[in-house]
Amino acid sequence: MKITQQQRQVGLSSALLFFFGALLYMASFLPGPLHPSAYSSKKGTGKIGVDARAARLHKQGSIGTPENPNARSEYEFERLKDPKTGRIPENIRERELDFASHIPTAEQVLRQKNPYSRMASANWSRRGPYNVGGRTRAFAFDVTNENVLLAGGVSGGMWRSTNGGNSWAKVTEANELQSVTTVAQDKRPGKTNIWYYGTGELLGNSASKVGASYYGNGMFKSVDNGVTWNPLTTTQVPNNTAFYNVFEFVYRVATGVSTTMDEVYAALPGVIMRSTNGGSTWNPVLGFGKETQDFAKSSYFTDITVSPSGVKYAGMSQYASGNGSSLTKGAFRSTDGVTWTDITPTTWPATYERMVMDVSKSNENIVYFFVYVENASGAETPNLWKYEYLSGTGAGAGGTWTNLSANIPMLGGKSGDLSLQGGYNMVVKVKPDNPNVVILGGTNLYISTNGYTSTSATKKIGGYTVTNANYSLYPSHHPDQHEVAFSLTSPSRVYSAHDGGISKTTNVLASEVEWASLNRGYLTTQFYTVAMDLNTTDNFIVGGLQDNGSWSTETTAETSIWEEVLGGDGAFTAVTAHSLLVSVQNGTIYRFIFGEDGLYTGQYSRVDPPKATGYLFINPYNIDPNNEQTMYLPAGDTLWRNKNIDALPRGGSQSATGWEVIAALNTNEVISAVGVSKVPANMVYFGTRGGKLYRIQDGLATTPSKIDVTGINFPSGNIGCIAVDPRDANKVVVAFTNYGIISLYATENGGASWTPVAGNLEQNPNGSGNGPSTRWVSILPSRNGNLKYFVGTSTGLYATSQLNGDNTTWVQEGANSIGQVPVDMVISRTTDDLVVVGTHGNGVYSARYDGPLASADEVELATQVGLGNSYPNPFRKGSLTTIPFTLEKAAQVNLTVFDLTGRAVATLVNGKLTSGRHVATWNGAGTGKQSLPTGTYLYQLTVDGKRETKRVVFVK
Repeated sequence: MKITQQQRQVGLSSALLFFFGALLYMASFLPGPLHPSAYSSKKGTGKIGVDARAARLHKQGSIGTPENPNARSEYEFERLKDPKTGRIPENIRERELDFASHIPTAEQVLRQKNPYSRMASANWSRRGPYNVGGRTRAFAFDVTNENVLLAGGVSGGMWRSTNGGNSWAKVTEANELQSVTTVAQDKRPGKTNIWYYGTGELLGNSASKVGASYYGNGMFKSVDNGVTWNPLTTTQVPNNTAFYNVFEFVYRVATGVSTTMDEVYAALPGVIMRSTNGGSTWNPVLGFGKETQDFAKSSYFTDITVSPSGVKYAGMSQYASGNGSSLTKGAFRSTDGVTWTDITPTTWPATYERMVMDVSKSNENIVYFFVYVENASGAETPNLWKYEYLSGTGAGAGGTWTNLSANIPMLGGKSGDLSLQGGYNMVVKVKPDNPNVVILGGTNLYISTNGYTSTSATKKIGGYTVTNANYSLYPSHHPDQHEVAFSLTSPSRVYSAHDGGISKTTNVLASEVEWASLNRGYLTTQFYTVAMDLNTTDNFIVGGLQDNGSWSTETTAETSIWEEVLGGDGAFTAVTAHSLLVSVQNGTIYRFIFGEDGLYTGQYSRVDPPKATGYLFINPYNIDPNNEQTMYLPAGDTLWRNKNIDALPRGGSQSATGWEVIAALNTNEVISAVGVSKVPANMVYFGTRGGKLYRIQDGLATTPSKIDVTGINFPSGNIGCIAVDPRDANKVVVAFTNYGIISLYATENGGASWTPVAGNLEQNPNGSGNGPSTRWVSILPSRNGNLKYFVGTSTGLYATSQLNGDNTTWVQEGANSIGQVPVDMVISRTTDDLVVVGTHGNGVYSARYDGPLASADEVELATQVGLGNSYPNPFRKGSLTTIPFTLEKAAQVNLTVFDLTGRAVATLVNGKLTSGRHVATWNGAGTGKQSLPTGTYLYQLTVDGKRETKRVVFVK
């Protein structure tokens, strides 16, 4: 019997939940963190999940595992690196976004307004999670109106609320860089409409290896109180060459208080930069470019804070394993932002890494410095120091230092101790009206009312449960702290930004602090996977989220409340008539079991076999589409099969029941993807991180044999997805996730031969250049007989109705909704033509296709109609940018360049033109042929009175 969306009740009694936790507690080999969760349906509310007493440290799971703290970043690096160089291309994020801007969009096709167009409009709907936020490093409120909040997700863009967090609007454009790491307001009277934010998360990123794809690209500025944002061009990579730009990673942005200049400071890798004109130009004032011209001798980590009266404090540090004799290292103080005094005490450790700080607003002479330190064995030994300025420059006898490190919060139990996860999560904030009330954040959030002069006045107020007994989440809060903001009008009101979004408390001094979630449409979650029942037409969706577990919804409303199913790093999921499968990092899988009546039975199983090893951080598995009890599970270089997962014992213990190895490569290869056929049944494909592909003709055979169907033209990259046509198992599309290689290959003969089909998703025929990383492919033969291929990439979602080798034309889907945020998974089903998209930054989208698809001619026409994107963009003085546009018919045309004030600065075209394609060029000069200032300019095409505008950046 099918499970309807109303029947997906998942409930465990409190006694069973306790028993579940006890079983898991005994399973000390668990590789990843789990914590309690709840699921509610229209027919009732209950518990489903695991008591976190079973889990190993969640703090390690959020950016790695106990076995390998870098597991997540290594997983990302391996699937993204260029196999030829062993690196992810420098500046690839900006370059791939620029490349993607030239790919036609579905909106361009529809713009033709051709009544005979065979393009079915797909209106992509946000599905949430409405109540779950993603990793948030940037947060601030408007000092003139604390109901105006600005928050930024590291891959989800900038968001703004005007009602204290009751609702949110995204203010980063869909086709712009979605990284936000720090935000600051100009707090001077008459200037508070000016804001700045920085981009690029260097530590803890989903792809944090050198050259990772989630680079930032400088800073952005708003002059209308955070409603619209424009790039500060001098902080951006000016072209597509691969040189290093420190603005690719902005740790902190801070504003000055001068009444004669617009001071802005940026803490960047190795250097503190200063602008006196609101970001138009920048100069190094501390570190690289100032004391040293050798970046290798610069500090890796930096931070800056500015007191209310304008005194600046900076921190400069490096990896403990790096250059301990950095030329600029320690704590620094400046009154003018240009001349800095080293105030570092001689009692500080010889080596230290990331450092954050905060100045007391009620006593500006007091500054707290929070420093990440590792001892000789690599164990964390965090330092907390209090500095008090006395006189002069503040150095030597001009300031006193108090070492508070002995009173760092170490509350014991399973989750009571402070952990900074290598400096990934660190925050220190001082209550505005009391310099002795100080909040520290690591994995947990703590508060001291005596300035950490002893441990007696310290308690945990967020992250994990206050009891320290397990890894249950603190109510309405989340582990991994990144920012704290005290209200200025009501200093006991505090906002907290963390890996789960944003929380607020009205009384941070309460005996037990109560938080309220502000994740009300703050759609910044990072999905690895999504799943739905492919044999129904219900609305139930479940997905695995980075550091946020697995969550589900059963309604289509964007404002519906999603329910948590399992904690940890959410990984692969699956939904069938009798099963809801969820997993966490490194292959730990649970199955929740449903009966014939569609109701949850109260039973569950631990699925993964006890002897399997070598799992990927986000490890795939596949359920046979013709038999929901048959499962195929890769683990390292072996492929496991279980023909009856329903026979696995109930409860939290692992069992070998039914598990057998059906393919062993006996090499160093790692199986990275598996696909199972529907028609004909039982054909299994599996691929590796080295670009090998195998087929098992009969996956249910007693002794299955594998056939090597690796294409002779395959690259040696990571196979991330194997999409098997549900109508014909001999038709397959394989996606390679790496940069620098051809991304997509298709076969119509079961792998006997393969044709590259990435087409216009590649810049060059050999796959080199700035094409995006492809993550997932889905094949949808719709109910009306049409066929559509979807591919999720690092620059959004694309689709085509026809594979045509190197000439395949992919069209961007959801350009104005999904935009260019990374899409890690896209799935579809034939029962109702539903397509579900999991983005790594903005949650889930879905659409139902119910009409025919665009022809190749229509797509080609769509690429020509209207105003195109200029290229290169940005461009430098001495070069030209080309602006293409195409007219459907002869028309009166005007193409004018405007600055951001709306002033016309150059006219490029003014007259009547014939139909067809045209191009104009601009060299950055104004009407008087003088070179214009560096900045962002708007070029506007007017055709018979109808206007279209785009943006270009000019750098002198």
